[in-house]
Amino acid sequence: MTVKQPFVKKETYKDKIKNHFESFRPWIHRFARIGYLSKGIVYVVIGILALITSTGTHLNEASSQGALYTIAQQPFGPVLLIVLAVGLSAYAFWQITKAVFDPECVNHSWKRWFSRLGYLIIAGVYTAMCISALRILFRARGESSDKTYQTLSAQMLAQPFGQLLVAIGGLVFGIIGVVFLFRAMSRKFKKNLKKNEMNKKEWKWSGYIGTFGMIARGIVFMIIAFFLIRTAILANPEETKGLDGALLELANQPFGPVLLAIVALGFIAYGVFMFASARYRRLNNQ
Repeated sequence: MTVKQPFVKKETYKDKIKNHFESFRPWIHRFARIGYLSKGIVYVVIGILALITSTGTHLNEASSQGALYTIAQQPFGPVLLIVLAVGLSAYAFWQITKAVFDPECVNHSWKRWFSRLGYLIIAGVYTAMCISALRILFRARGESSDKTYQTLSAQMLAQPFGQLLVAIGGLVFGIIGVVFLFRAMSRKFKKNLKKNEMNKKEWKWSGYIGTFGMIARGIVFMIIAFFLIRTAILANPEETKGLDGALLELANQPFGPVLLAIVALGFIAYGVFMFASARYRRLNNQ
């Protein structure tokens, strides 16, 4: 009488990839936390520059490239820039990891794929910032964010359906801005923090600074979205605005310096929240 052998599921290629990811998870999580810390530094510096700019000087320095250039001019600036470039690349790597492996377990069908697309876009942004840091390190100062966006939009407008592509890009920025505002008002971002490892004061203030920071970030994203859509309508890449252009628009409004100062403080708050995320962020569903 033959004994029936228990069924053993054959390991698929996808299973092998997943197992490899699990083995590297601790190192990937360390990279992610370094990335959040580096992102926080950039936002704090941008916020400080924008706050200084609200007095009316050197607005083009209140951008990611301006922040990196300012860091490079400090004592031990090149060393700091190298560390920051590594951190920014680590954050970009974490975003790519989230897009591919979904380690934070966003299991809602459409939301899952929309989130993954967002992670890839964010990875591209921070990879560009890392490249800017390396260019500044080798004495080739990066362009302002306006010039970078204008160059990209000009290239896109030259393609078939270019205006549509730019308009879609504007809609994506607008949606991201709305998402930031929604997350800020609902405070859903707090569920990504390890409450059990935080004291009451840390948990309370993480909500305040996170809300303030995300509102400021959402407003700036929506301003950039407006100018991208305007670029698509007018087919004029000069209408495109990046971070420094969005801040300039705020400064040009009634009570502009006050508005700019508030947004600048919001950016600093968001940077501080990234410091908290580096320590307390949940990097999986546990």
